Amino acid sequence: MFEFKFYANSDDKELKRHDTVTYSSLVQSLTLSDGYRDVLSLRTDFHAISNGSKLWYIDESVLDDYLRKLPKSKLNVFDAIHAHEDVKPGLIEGGFTLWDGSKDLVNYISKYFSGKMCGKNVLELGCGCGLPGIFAVKAGARLVRFQDYNSEVLKCWTIPNVIINSGSQNDADSHNEHTQLEFFSGDWLHLSKLWQSSANVKFDYIFTSETIYRTDLYERLHSILETSLCQSGIVLLACKASYAPGGNIFDWLTYVENLGVFQTTVFKLTTSGVIRYIVKMART
Repeated sequence: MFEFKFYANSDDKELKRHDTVTYSSLVQSLTLSDGYRDVLSLRTDFHAISNGSKLWYIDESVLDDYLRKLPKSKLNVFDAIHAHEDVKPGLIEGGFTLWDGSKDLVNYISKYFSGKMCGKNVLELGCGCGLPGIFAVKAGARLVRFQDYNSEVLKCWTIPNVIINSGSQNDADSHNEHTQLEFFSGDWLHLSKLWQSSANVKFDYIFTSETIYRTDLYERLHSILETSLCQSGIVLLACKASYAPGGNIFDWLTYVENLGVFQTTVFKLTTSGVIRYIVKMART
């Protein structure tokens, strides 16, 4: 599968910086019908959560093989895929990997927020596989919006995963009939400006996993959180202590505190090995 040194341990001396990354200005709105239909026949895996239920997703290694066989014209991230790069700043931002933080976040919301999402608006940023958003669908959310930087991620993985969790792989329109589904691809800063300039819905819950891995992402992430969260809403961010590209939880918390828009509460999930956290954010 893809190889990327995502976690930085205490022995790492040099951190890569990407202060001059150019992000695509292309923003797309997709629907369930935009999902690649042939992906639905690929082998699936699942993540089991504490209540005994399972969230299904297309197996990463099988998806990798599938993507490599697509013609270049169908895949804007073709070069990165064939170079085994799931993170290439400004081109692909980790969407084809199921990161630990996504599983941590699903486990956390299933334990503490499962009964609170019914009838609510939920946004998953940097969704990739889409498990937290899919959980929100199953929990009865009124609206779930999935966002990823790459439209290919939404078409090849997120949307198919939503469909296979609906219980009917043969009907692209089959899902929790009480939940409205939206899919957006694009850079957070461009999306933030778009949503800010329109009569955009505000969200009760925003979920995001492993999205603070580079410091140049902080402004973009904070901008879309500020634009999208309703006044009484909650952001849940799953992350590791630090990442090789330079991002870390301590710098992120400092960045958020200095801007003064959100207050934060930190929950440590692990105490040894790779330290992982859930950061809860609410408006001040």
